Amino acid sequence: MSQWKKIKSIIKRVFASVFNEGIFDLAAALAYYFLLSIFPLLIFLVALLPYLSIDTDQAIRFVKDIVPEQAARSIDQPIREVVEQRRGGILSTSLLATLWIASNAVGGIIRTLNVAYQVDETRSIIQVKLLSIAMTIAFVLVFTLMLVLPVFGQLIFSFVQRLVPLPAETVMLFSLFRWLVVFVIITLVLIGIYQTAPNVTLPLREVTVGALVATGGWQLISLGFSYYVNNFSHYSATYGSLGGVIVLMIWFYLAGLILVFGGVVNASIHQQRLNRQR
Repeated sequence: MSQWKKIKSIIKRVFASVFNEGIFDLAAALAYYFLLSIFPLLIFLVALLPYLSIDTDQAIRFVKDIVPEQAARSIDQPIREVVEQRRGGILSTSLLATLWIASNAVGGIIRTLNVAYQVDETRSIIQVKLLSIAMTIAFVLVFTLMLVLPVFGQLIFSFVQRLVPLPAETVMLFSLFRWLVVFVIITLVLIGIYQTAPNVTLPLREVTVGALVATGGWQLISLGFSYYVNNFSHYSATYGSLGGVIVLMIWFYLAGLILVFGGVVNASIHQQRLNRQR
């Protein structure tokens, strides 16, 4: 089979899975789990920030970079209240809540990817729960790294700029490089999710394509949805204080949709390989 025919076969399989396996329902379930997990997760993350020398405005800017502005407003005040206080009690209590509640979201991802691969879950409940908690911890560490990296990058850039005046093109390239670093980190996280979550053994090359598709799609959807919400919609005027929560829920649904779609792409590639071996 030629390379082009292989690609066509995978694309056909992907779109057949999209409409036959109910990924829209799966994405809605993930959105619910994400919404349930976001607040304890954010409280835990921002409780770490005072110990990392990151101020409130930096945390708020980071959140606004990855979620629509109206959604960010709904969690703005809780973030400020926690960042401005160093309370170990919040940190320890939120850690337990985060690991338990957010692991339910990861458990939803595991079940969703099993559906994409059409496999049953044969691992024990304890194994799946431990895997969910481990993936949650990894996510928290990566998210913290994404918060810290721009700060240190900006410090290094400012130090170099004081030593050697840099042209405007270099400043633009630095911003592009920061975006590229975030893109790579998200891709690596998704590769880890796609390889370890489903109940099937997968080589690295079979999950990379879906991870790249999901990362690119997530960036495009986030930018497009943020632009639409900030310029054309009137959720706040229509729904009042609930507008931010509604926007956040829609954004979670779109994120869940692209996450499932990346898994379906990988599952289609996996099925294509199995068919060739028969």
